[in-house]
Amino acid sequence: MSAPDRRLVRDARRLAKETRALYKRNKKKLGTEARERVEGALRGVDDAIARGDGAVDLQASLRHLEQVDEDILGFAKKTPTRELVEAIVLALIVAAILRGVVLEPFKIPSPSMVPTLLVGDRLFVNRLSYGLRVPFTTRWLLHWSTPKHGDVIVFLFPRDETKDYIKRVVAVAGDRVRVEGRDVLVNGTAVARGEAHLTTWEEDVEPGLALDMSGTRRVVEFPESAGGASYTVFYSADDVERASFPHGFDLPGLDCFPPVATSRPECTVKDGFVFVMGDNRDNSSDGRAWGGVPLDHVRGRATWVWWSRAERAGIRWDRVGRRIE
Repeated sequence: MSAPDRRLVRDARRLAKETRALYKRNKKKLGTEARERVEGALRGVDDAIARGDGAVDLQASLRHLEQVDEDILGFAKKTPTRELVEAIVLALIVAAILRGVVLEPFKIPSPSMVPTLLVGDRLFVNRLSYGLRVPFTTRWLLHWSTPKHGDVIVFLFPRDETKDYIKRVVAVAGDRVRVEGRDVLVNGTAVARGEAHLTTWEEDVEPGLALDMSGTRRVVEFPESAGGASYTVFYSADDVERASFPHGFDLPGLDCFPPVATSRPECTVKDGFVFVMGDNRDNSSDGRAWGGVPLDHVRGRATWVWWSRAERAGIRWDRVGRRIE
């Protein structure tokens, strides 16, 4: 009588282990006779392995265990289809948790943040930048920081909370802000800016947008810095009418026009708000038009571009993986 080979012993031990685990989870569902059959088949395999004196005996015990396993515990086994469905469901749950708590994808639909962000850029928003929220709500569980000058943030649009906007933080609570022509002044000091350059840019827009910003345009670009971030802003090179900010009326989240006759008009950002602007300054609907952004509306800070594709130019490989500053 030949001794069982190592592969046969390994297979027998594996099946016995799987059967024991399945039996343990479903033991209460089985009757007395079924339990005795499973336990007897397991003992038969264990005894054959322990004796080690016959491949035929072990093979017979193994076949018997396979049959008992199928007859009695087959109802508890996962079919390939069930395992696939469970894996997909688990992946969707994990993805939903990641999206609701950690990272959220966002697609740039308009050119208001050119040249930092282009139409068709797809980016990740870090939802843990400023705290931890109850998933899929605006309620905070923990709140460890607030947006700072220069941060690019995604937020619920204050006038329509079904829409997400993305802009750059220019002023925070307590700051005084005003805009004169191409100058942005915070607390009486112009935001740091480098030498201006005349250039052109060409951009697509998402189909269906009412504002047609496609085509080549002449712009004046300025390197700018705030809060440790360095970036570039655009202004139209053509003569356009730029109304100074503030405009003469109060806006939500802002306390405008100090009651001092000699003071220049400016707005103070209220507690619990930030003031934001687009980097494409002459083509951005931002805080100058609708006021401050409540901190509870901030979804997170934009981190990096994971994909970019233009309607006409196609995939922009040079932007994939780019960090957002």
